[in-house]
Amino acid sequence: MPTLDADSGQRAETSLAKAIRLLPIVAERNATGVNLSTVARKANLTTATARRLLQGLVDGGLLSFDPYSKIYTLGIGLFDLAGAPGSPRQFDAVRMELHPALAETATVTGETVYLTVPFGDEALCIDAVIGTTPLRANTLQVGSRRPLGVGAGSAAILASLPENRCDRLISSNSEVYGRYGDLSTAEVRSMVRHWRKHRYLVNNSIIIPDVSAIAVAVFDGTDRLLAALSVSARESRMGPQRRKEIVAVMEQALNRAGLKT
Repeated sequence: MPTLDADSGQRAETSLAKAIRLLPIVAERNATGVNLSTVARKANLTTATARRLLQGLVDGGLLSFDPYSKIYTLGIGLFDLAGAPGSPRQFDAVRMELHPALAETATVTGETVYLTVPFGDEALCIDAVIGTTPLRANTLQVGSRRPLGVGAGSAAILASLPENRCDRLISSNSEVYGRYGDLSTAEVRSMVRHWRKHRYLVNNSIIIPDVSAIAVAVFDGTDRLLAALSVSARESRMGPQRRKEIVAVMEQALNRAGLKT
């Protein structure tokens, strides 16, 4: 006799079948993301079961989870498999063009390097190279989507936008920033001012304690914004002189690719 599932009251499902049922729920709300309680309610599952299944999908790259806003969105792995409209695969050319600069920066500095691109009013991480001193505490990964201003690379993209759009986005994200460690509107504006003056900016342990990051915006020969390159490291490895050295390494690597900051 078929057994009943305590979560759904229907015929028992395998864990795989339950997990697959969660994907359309997240997909329907992918533009803004969806939280755990909504997924559990829509799927008629307990919160504990939904959390376990969602984590499995995150581990498999099919979903992305922002630990600060507690929001799930479709992962880059799912786009790779399905080729869905609006897929980050549209950035493959940028990723291929800039990967040598990431690899060079990681090799020379020994730190972890990320490539982030503008994705509407968000920033999308599309590539990463881990250096010889990998970070243990870092939540940014390939496929992560963050509001513009959250994280060094995202903030560099924000700072390079036209001033009126930049100011509008900072104002509209004022409440969102508070979900990310000690980030605030004032901190974001400070990073933007620093970029406008120095053409690079620093996120000094604002989001994750003891983890700092430095970023530059990347432009092609026609001054078109392509992406942001960022380097993350322990705060103790990000002193003022070290920052200048890392920026110089990034600039040289990008110049070799025919790009500029």
